Amino acid sequence: MNSNRRHWMQLATLSASGALISGCWQGSQDARTAAGQSNTSDDRLPVVATTGMIADMVRSIGRDAVRLTQLIPAGVDPHLYKPIRDDVVAIVHSKIVFYNGLKLEGRMADVLGGGSKSDRVHVALSDSLDPSSLIGESSSDAIDPHIWMDVSMWSKTIGCIRDTLGRFLVHHQERLDRAAQELIVQLEALDRYGLEAIERIPKPQRILISSHDAFQYFGRRYGLRVEGVQGISTASEAGLQRIPELIELIGENSVPAVFKESSVAGKMIDAVIEGAASRRIELRVGKELYSDALGPVGSGAETYLGMMKHNFDKVAEALSGGRSTRSGM
Repeated sequence: MNSNRRHWMQLATLSASGALISGCWQGSQDARTAAGQSNTSDDRLPVVATTGMIADMVRSIGRDAVRLTQLIPAGVDPHLYKPIRDDVVAIVHSKIVFYNGLKLEGRMADVLGGGSKSDRVHVALSDSLDPSSLIGESSSDAIDPHIWMDVSMWSKTIGCIRDTLGRFLVHHQERLDRAAQELIVQLEALDRYGLEAIERIPKPQRILISSHDAFQYFGRRYGLRVEGVQGISTASEAGLQRIPELIELIGENSVPAVFKESSVAGKMIDAVIEGAASRRIELRVGKELYSDALGPVGSGAETYLGMMKHNFDKVAEALSGGRSTRSGM
């Protein structure tokens, strides 16, 4: 049995035992409704998370001790998301607000940046990481917020989530510790899976070109050169000069595929493909990647683990020229 298959079987075994990252989260609307309705019989800890990636981690650790509200729905770009009244209501009724930080939730700054209140704490998961591990954007002073794209880095936020929940769930500490350790084991296996999947791509073709610059942590960890048409935020304007630059890069390196993202409009990637075609460069679009949001329920990418496995598989397959990289799976 090859090691890639063995690592994924380990994840599957954890899933069967109930330790897999929760896939029960069905979207934000029902949770928003619940947050606005008082239920005196519900003694679960009310917690808010901005993105699906964060919500999935919180639910994995807090489990049935937490009543979780996810603000930004699946498939929605957090860079551009504007909070609605129900988001504010959910935050007001919460005890903990978990968010990414590093300006990922840029249009929610007024809601998230108010700091902790006497009975509520606001926690930016990026603050729990070593600042030296963060990636800056070369053309500005901005810091890349897409920290979940490196599974080994995202795993380092588990302690922050566990400890913050533990401040309010003192009698659940043993359960929180156990769930956090189970999650660490899962993410270690997922990280190994990613390293081995990308290793199968021929080295000259390890160039990932996508709609915006969301994959720098992914590239640094798993050994890919990463280029985006837009910068680290989809709120920025895409520089038209990037398109001919990317076409030149594709031609020089025989890059077989480029990628659209589920939460970002694909018109800029279409422009790259059209420009390549005008120069008689054969190029195709790989399977859509999940960058800033999880997939909808039933997509297989509705959990963080599923999202990242999808990305590993689809990048490896497309950049290997469409050949399967998953022997025996």
